[in-house]
Amino acid sequence: MTDPELEQLKRDLATCTRLLVMADVLDYSGHLSARIPGTDRVLIQPRDASRAALTADDLLVVELDGTLVEGDVPPPAETAIHTGVYRNRPDAALVCHGHPTLSTTFSMTDRPFLPMRHFAYREAAGLAVHPDATHITTREQGDAVAKTLGDAHACLLRAHGTVLVAPTIQELLMDCLDLEENARTLLAATQLTAGGGQLRPLSPEECAEIGRSYSRSRHRPNKVWEHYVHRGTAAGVL
Repeated sequence: MTDPELEQLKRDLATCTRLLVMADVLDYSGHLSARIPGTDRVLIQPRDASRAALTADDLLVVELDGTLVEGDVPPPAETAIHTGVYRNRPDAALVCHGHPTLSTTFSMTDRPFLPMRHFAYREAAGLAVHPDATHITTREQGDAVAKTLGDAHACLLRAHGTVLVAPTIQELLMDCLDLEENARTLLAATQLTAGGGQLRPLSPEECAEIGRSYSRSRHRPNKVWEHYVHRGTAAGVL
């Protein structure tokens, strides 16, 4: 990766972090990271820096064992979530660990995180829930999260939050927003059917059909990215 490409990756990571704060996927806690292509190193934000004011210059570099190699402030306490995923998922370019309220709520019920919106077709069987509700701070815990995640793009952490992986920053933003929107729709549908009627999530067959028709091309992720960048700029977030 060239120096200009690395600087752009840092800027994109900071931008995505601020936008996810605006969207209530991140708050004073939660964090994004990016694998530095061609290396065993990861960009990640500091433990204590405001996510709402993060800049490219704030980002740290850690090894896959969590060792800090660039920066003079501590990385997040739960860096082990990110490094565990990167060690076990060579395809993971970016990771987000957030605490979105609605998605996280489904880690505390016996109702599976069913696909309600067409963009949730990848969750035909719901999302796996990692059973460890404590802070994920050790290598062993990070590897356990990666095992729960498997080859999926997202999982829930019990009473804690979410973990998502993506190949591009635009897809990471889109997937984080889509996950919470599916949770919002599922909650609303559950309320609507509480007094009668039947919950009608997408069936596995429908998910398969949608998957065949739904393009994972650059169009929609880029469209979502541009929209939120403009929203963030207009709101003074960026």
